[in-house]
Amino acid sequence: MSKNIIFYFSGTGNSRNVAKDIAAAIEDCELISMGKQHNLSGIYQRIGFVYPVYGGGMPGVVERFIQTLDLSSNANSYIFAVCTSGSGSADGLTNISKIIGGKGGKLSYAESIRCFSNYVGLYAMGSDVENKAKAQSQATKQVVKDIQICAVKSPAKNSPLALIHGPFIKSLAKKDKGFHVNEACNSCATCCKVCPVGNIKMLDGKPDFLHHCEQCMACIQWCPKKAINFKNKTQDRGRYHHPDITIGEMINEQNDSCFEKSKR
Repeated sequence: MSKNIIFYFSGTGNSRNVAKDIAAAIEDCELISMGKQHNLSGIYQRIGFVYPVYGGGMPGVVERFIQTLDLSSNANSYIFAVCTSGSGSADGLTNISKIIGGKGGKLSYAESIRCFSNYVGLYAMGSDVENKAKAQSQATKQVVKDIQICAVKSPAKNSPLALIHGPFIKSLAKKDKGFHVNEACNSCATCCKVCPVGNIKMLDGKPDFLHHCEQCMACIQWCPKKAINFKNKTQDRGRYHHPDITIGEMINEQNDSCFEKSKR
């Protein structure tokens, strides 16, 4: 069993890249997606959570994952959380501190890392990908140093942006009704394979959305044909995924039945 474990949630690879860099530095570390519940199988020296900020706070899937994670045997582990954001951490770290504290553990370290903003359903993609990737890498290096020595850092205070978080998260599950697929789709199933929560099945060669979406936009951002769009907003917008993360790293191994007929 590994001495360390990092749970991550990522749609475009930003958080996956941060988790990967931390794992490489502390060594003997498992990387586990938070797309599906997990049972801790032993006692770990470090337990980490890496995820993006959605609507001023934690993604719904991340909060549900941590709420159901049994930490009773790891109450004395060094627990850290790192959130990625294009603008700021908002309440993305305060909530996890409360959840872990309520489970008998302690969040020892909390930090946020600026990354490339990529919620393509809301705004166009920028053009400074390489510079943002380099800045993210530099910021991660300091976080890595802190986690290597088990540094202690409390989360920032609440942000007013946190007020929109609850209503925003509740609205997401059925927002996939806004997705549509054009004739460029070649039935490659990339969208299904990268969806971190298994919200897509291939039905008659086309993606079928199952209405438990997290709006991570992985399906749009990783589609090699730009065949998936959201309402009438994304057709003329660029696409993004972290330049140092491959499609192979993003494929959700839990999505092993992409071509089964959808069950509603």
